[in-house]
Amino acid sequence: MWWKNLYFRLGLISSITTLAVLIVLPRIPIKIDSKIFKLDTAVGGYNFSLFNGKVNLDLREIKKGLDLNGGIKIVLKADVSKIESAERDNALESAKQVISRRVNLLGVTEPSISTVKAGDDYRIVVEIPGLDNVKEAVDLIGQTAQINFKKLKADKQWSEDKYYDFLIDPTAWEDTGITGADLKGVDVVVGEQGDIQSAGQPQIRLRFTDEGREKFSQVAKENINKPIGLFLDEDLAPLSMPVVNESLATGLTDDPVISGNFDFDTANNLSIQIRAGALPIPVEILEQETIGATLGNESISKSFYAGFVGLVLVFIFMLVKYGKFGLLAGFALGIYSAIVLALFKVIGVVLTLPGIAGFILSIGMATDANILIFERIKEEIFWGKPRNLAIKLGFERAWNSIKDSNISSLITSFILFKFGDGPVRGFALTLAIGILVSLFSSIFVVKTFIESFDVGKDKHGNN
Repeated sequence: MWWKNLYFRLGLISSITTLAVLIVLPRIPIKIDSKIFKLDTAVGGYNFSLFNGKVNLDLREIKKGLDLNGGIKIVLKADVSKIESAERDNALESAKQVISRRVNLLGVTEPSISTVKAGDDYRIVVEIPGLDNVKEAVDLIGQTAQINFKKLKADKQWSEDKYYDFLIDPTAWEDTGITGADLKGVDVVVGEQGDIQSAGQPQIRLRFTDEGREKFSQVAKENINKPIGLFLDEDLAPLSMPVVNESLATGLTDDPVISGNFDFDTANNLSIQIRAGALPIPVEILEQETIGATLGNESISKSFYAGFVGLVLVFIFMLVKYGKFGLLAGFALGIYSAIVLALFKVIGVVLTLPGIAGFILSIGMATDANILIFERIKEEIFWGKPRNLAIKLGFERAWNSIKDSNISSLITSFILFKFGDGPVRGFALTLAIGILVSLFSSIFVVKTFIESFDVGKDKHGNN
């Protein structure tokens, strides 16, 4: 089999290691200007644009979280006292979606917006790395969401080919007097079978109050075959622009639906945003904190220094304890570190201090797997097995213990990532990546090295 071919495995390890090192390298300029040879280029810090710009792979640096990159943290308390208990979770999620849209307007990258519930206390935690204008963020985030239904101005002529013109032109619209206060709910439904165009397709049903139904009926009568724009916050483009159907000319009898070319995920996200305006939640700023980038840079330096010192100490321990085996395990550990850091860049992991802790912890777990293997080999030799057979059995019999311990750790990481929040999720993600790569490093890389350099033979070449 191909995976048993020694040269293939060495080539695979070399290729993966080279690729990982190129990804991890920061941008290093190379400039040679002599009479014989001129060169002006750079290695590392690549930034690729793929599929005509649809996919951007930025490998210039590892993304850093709030505690490393500096920025602001805002804790908001949501007032859900006037909202029915059954709707509170939906309302909180809706408010989170609105705040996410507003944070994106600030032009920042990798913001973290999460919800926290403790009894009757509902909170939204906003972390924005790289931002230092606290007042701008607070003013924008702290507003109460409100949805508005707008119609095209009288001097605007509607046609399907002008759809995108009106989508990006807020001046083309005027208020109808219908707001989120006229809605009592929003649902995602499936089109009825009798409707040929929308049968089986997801739709969004607007549940109006009695007064809201009357107001919407009047607006619908005046705008047959014209769009009604649903705006969330004044400075945003419309969430949706449904065209009024002729069937509404006689007045609104049932709850109207918004249909369009979207799937269930899109319909659900849109319903959440509309619901945010239908169920406005007043928010109160409980805490705001500014973290300087200087603190972040210092934390990075100390963390990676600690990681480097840890790697060196582990390497020395393995070398003293296991000799040649330990030397090869040390090289494998270096490859492991390069692959993990490369994956952080490729996947786009937002690195935080707990994330660095997870990475360093996974180094220890990778070493632990090697120790289990080497100790098992020593036991096999002690029991009289030939060295080459002892090495083979050592890897095979240590595998069950390594597999079970790593699966347990992966399950724990999954639980932390699923139910944790913020830094806890970062810790879980980096730990899980480290565990998966450690399996490759401990079993595949170390075993290939041992077989390649014939470490199992004595100085006379005997097994």
